[in-house]
Amino acid sequence: MSRSISDQFNKTSSNNIEFTISNNRLLFTRIRSASIILLFLYVYFFYADFVLYKGIQEDIYRIHLIAIHVIGFTTSITFLFIHKLFKDKGFPHTKWTTITINLYIFSYVMGGALASINSQQLNGNIYTYIVILIGVASLFPVRPWHFFFILMFTHIFFHIGIYHFHANEKYNLVSEQINTTGTATIAFIICLSLYSYRKRDFQTQQKIKNSEQNLLHLFNVNPYPLILTDFNSGKILLANNKALEFYGVEKEALPALDVKQFYISKEERSLIIEELKTNGQIDNYIVEQSTTDGTKKWVLVNYKLIDYMGQKCMLSGATDITDLKKIETELEMYATTDILTGVINRRKGMEILQDLIEKSTTESVQFVLLFIDINNLKTVNDRYGHPEGDSLVKTVCDIIKSRLTNADIIFRYGGDEFIITFLDKHTNYAEKVWNEIVEILQEENTKKRKPYELSVSHGLYCYDSDQSISLQEIIDHADREMYKEKALIKGWDEGSGPFSQFY
Repeated sequence: MSRSISDQFNKTSSNNIEFTISNNRLLFTRIRSASIILLFLYVYFFYADFVLYKGIQEDIYRIHLIAIHVIGFTTSITFLFIHKLFKDKGFPHTKWTTITINLYIFSYVMGGALASINSQQLNGNIYTYIVILIGVASLFPVRPWHFFFILMFTHIFFHIGIYHFHANEKYNLVSEQINTTGTATIAFIICLSLYSYRKRDFQTQQKIKNSEQNLLHLFNVNPYPLILTDFNSGKILLANNKALEFYGVEKEALPALDVKQFYISKEERSLIIEELKTNGQIDNYIVEQSTTDGTKKWVLVNYKLIDYMGQKCMLSGATDITDLKKIETELEMYATTDILTGVINRRKGMEILQDLIEKSTTESVQFVLLFIDINNLKTVNDRYGHPEGDSLVKTVCDIIKSRLTNADIIFRYGGDEFIITFLDKHTNYAEKVWNEIVEILQEENTKKRKPYELSVSHGLYCYDSDQSISLQEIIDHADREMYKEKALIKGWDEGSGPFSQFY
């Protein structure tokens, strides 16, 4: 416990020393500014002393005033020289810095007291002393107890001085004593308040600084890539070593980088910014990013808005999930892809079409659905075996895919059945593509590569948003059209054949 008390005492002592150095630096700067301003004012003061007051009856007043101004002028020049010496040494924390400041403050206050005492010979005003008391207390927040002793000494001296001129004027003396004592008290209160406020502000800034240093330490030792960016401009302010390694960035190049270049989709980053404006943070956001060498990575990012060094910043912590994303993609592919043909399977295909039907309730949707059946698959299976039947299915599917675009949807509906969907197309377009597929099949048949002919049947249905019909009903319509064509190919009479119950 004694060690804890000792550490706390040392910490407090260290903070006090740091505040004293900071406050002395401020006081030196302000006294320097005041000295420079006074040097210009003394030009006017000397003009008044030697020209405006020339021939005044109270010659001793003029002599005293000149002496006060000469002393003040000399003091200002001396301080400027002392300021340069201390500045060159970085304002070291020594008793001489404090002594120099207090002596200069004392010279200010004493100069005001002497000037007002001297004024008693001419006009009896005490304004100079009062103005300087308030001015010094407001501009130079020295330690209150230092200022108290300066006030006490100069105030006693001032009272003795004005007593010399008002010994026989009791009420004038009492009035001036009351006014100046009240002013001195107010000046001390001002000095105490400003000094206390400045000290509290310094301590608050130190706490903020320590917090920022702690944040910086945690930032650098974090095992995950962390980036701190200016929220408005996107400029990178900080990046830990893991982030530099993750994004392939040299530390020297960091100031010139914009975090936006790591995002493959600029629109997605804009959405992230908008959500941060609303909620202040985003957890577990999955986004695709790019490193400086163009490598694409999937990352799980946590975003948070924070204030750092007076700036509104965005802190982002990333976790590389590229491998997990690859596994997820593979699993998704296995779950949604027909293994034999490589097209999407029935579950995924029906899901896509159902989404289109639901979407049509709020916006315009149009598509043509083709229901396709491979003819004679059972015969091929029975005569040449199931491997050859699989080859038939795959060959026909490959030919169909060769005539489709990326916008077209194809999936395996059943063993020998496929469904194609042409989005935003009309029936004529679908029939044109179908005829091209049939021509390719006929060309394959002429090559006699197989001991059987490649033959398919199709039926279609054209859907738009105005229709009130379910997906299954659409498929049933196309299925019936397909069986009509199959009947023609096989020479069935309408109303006969194995599927006559559907008509």
